[in-house]
Amino acid sequence: MTTHAAPTRRPLGALGKVLLVVLAILCTLGLLFFAALWMISDEGEDPEVQPLEVVVNSSRSGAEPCLLNVDQVRAGDHAVHVIGESGYAKVRIVDERGTVVFRTDNEGQRIETDEDGAVTIVGGEGEGAGPAARLDAGTVKVLCRPADGEAGEATLEVLPARPGR
Repeated sequence: MTTHAAPTRRPLGALGKVLLVVLAILCTLGLLFFAALWMISDEGEDPEVQPLEVVVNSSRSGAEPCLLNVDQVRAGDHAVHVIGESGYAKVRIVDERGTVVFRTDNEGQRIETDEDGAVTIVGGEGEGAGPAARLDAGTVKVLCRPADGEAGEATLEVLPARPGR
């Protein structure tokens, strides 16, 4: 009968120890890199410049004459994009003093659905966008007036800008 001797472990030499240290440093740097990348990615829009999307006559959860993509933003300049689901639409944004801070009299965008249910967004003149809306802190009303369908309004809360912005 043959007996097998248990394998013996040799202590790491100087080269092995250096390789382990280098491997540990590379792993740490890799983790730090991915952590930094994660922190700066997918933060969403800056609330001072968050674009506003206004859907007029939305079919989402019943008829909503004026639907916004956000409930609140911070004071600042905000691009506004208008989509009219029932056809062409006009939008006004009015501040607490009654001043119109945004208006679009262009054709906007409209959504067309064919008989197969395929949806196409058709851009009108200006593709549904106007100049940026300068919003100050307070509550603003977004007034939606479609060519066909029910007029409506939505409320948008505008928080004060953060210090240094």
